[in-house]
Amino acid sequence: MGEHQKKTCVCHDLQQLLEEQKKLSFDDFRFVNGDFGYDTIPFILSTGKCQFEAWGWTNNGDFFTTTFFRLEAIDERKCCATLSLLEPVDLDGNPVEMCDNIFSLRSTRNCIIVDLSCFTSLQPLSPRLVNRLLPIIDPKC
Repeated sequence: MGEHQKKTCVCHDLQQLLEEQKKLSFDDFRFVNGDFGYDTIPFILSTGKCQFEAWGWTNNGDFFTTTFFRLEAIDERKCCATLSLLEPVDLDGNPVEMCDNIFSLRSTRNCIIVDLSCFTSLQPLSPRLVNRLLPIIDPKC
């Protein structure tokens, strides 16, 4: 597969991901609605050598870095996409470094626009990871 084919492949794959993400969220349904659908298929982008990493700000003003994203929009003609950053958190809801004990991916208001021709692959993850409810742990007496 040529380099150009790899680049357009990521753009095409993300277009399919966006279509599936819309179906999961029940956005295009007239009679079926509710909060039981998922509205995000999280994913990781790779340049072939490493995972793409971005930084943003949490809702309480702290800085975080992430390799996890949600696709907001895509322009296949220009091969670019608008992504929102997902903050990785541990079992206690504390921010974690990239792959250290991730329990959930928290939605944020941070968005970036990326040129998809820079990436060679994407790895979709389970929609159940996004805004996963933290367990209630009863204190021991």
